[in-house]
Amino acid sequence: MLFCAPWRKPQAESRSLSEIYKPPDGRLTKDVLLGEGGTGDVYKGRHHRRGVVAVKIANISRDEESVMRELKFLQQFGGHKNIASYYGAYYRAPLTECSSEHLEIVLEYCGGGSLHTLISRTNGQSLKETWIGYVCKEVLKGLHHIHKNRAVHRDIKSLNIMLTETAKVKTIDFGNSWDLDPQTGLCHEADGTAHWMAPEAIRQKGQRLAYDTKCDIWSLGITAIEMAEGKPPYADEYPVEHLIREAQPPRLQSNNWSQNFVSFLESCLKKDPSERGSAEELLQHPFVTQLPPKKIIRAEIKEHLRTLQNRPAKKGLKGVALWSLKQLWRACTQTSAEEEAALQMALEGFSC
Repeated sequence: MLFCAPWRKPQAESRSLSEIYKPPDGRLTKDVLLGEGGTGDVYKGRHHRRGVVAVKIANISRDEESVMRELKFLQQFGGHKNIASYYGAYYRAPLTECSSEHLEIVLEYCGGGSLHTLISRTNGQSLKETWIGYVCKEVLKGLHHIHKNRAVHRDIKSLNIMLTETAKVKTIDFGNSWDLDPQTGLCHEADGTAHWMAPEAIRQKGQRLAYDTKCDIWSLGITAIEMAEGKPPYADEYPVEHLIREAQPPRLQSNNWSQNFVSFLESCLKKDPSERGSAEELLQHPFVTQLPPKKIIRAEIKEHLRTLQNRPAKKGLKGVALWSLKQLWRACTQTSAEEEAALQMALEGFSC
């Protein structure tokens, strides 16, 4: 049950955003900053009835249309068990002449952190194959729900896949999502994060884009490689678009993975999207059907998350330098989702 206004298509001639997105029913606080992104910062918060929640601060002064589109998809898909639940949103007026209008979007809190954090803090930055299969299966369930409703996520990557404290998998961030054309079933808008984008979704001079739900399948395949190897293919290449379009599909660098995993990736990473498996088809692939019981995998990941949370956080010059560089970048630019991911990857390779 929502505790604040659900998304509604804005009607400028009748009601303002402040009238539609009124303050929530009950006290809502924002505490710890969880993450920063191109579409808004996310805080850990608390509501007197919901308990712990995530609160995303979306800047509507910068791009009201995309924020409203994200709210639409959150309300449409947030009820699925593999998509973070949407609880509502409310309006915040500018505090000063120099500040911006915001919507505070209230979402399910995922206490296990992002898949990206799990990968980066795991020894060797490589997850167990059964864990990779489990995550892929749960993401595919969410994607199947999105795709059968004729929409595309367009930004599947480890930063947009969350884990709850009990290791349930939740897809987040619908800021780049789009409805498919009702006549053609295609999308013609370019968006996403470069290293995870499908070849057909990358704009080429003189060509009109036309792609479908299979772009998300490619992104999932890249994310699976990221889980196995700690980073996506061509991670050190900028720009990377020409490699994605022209090179052979990426493969695992090590031969120590199972044939099922290799086959799954081949199904995800076909250059021709018509040859790529759909979410529904890949849910029947042996890589995700021949896993140990879900409760065993979740128990393993849950214990691993507990171990990581008890491990002392690294401090010192590197942390200060990373923070300073990030703040300087943000002060000088308005970053897109693609630029945010590039910055994140560059800073993680930074050392002092």
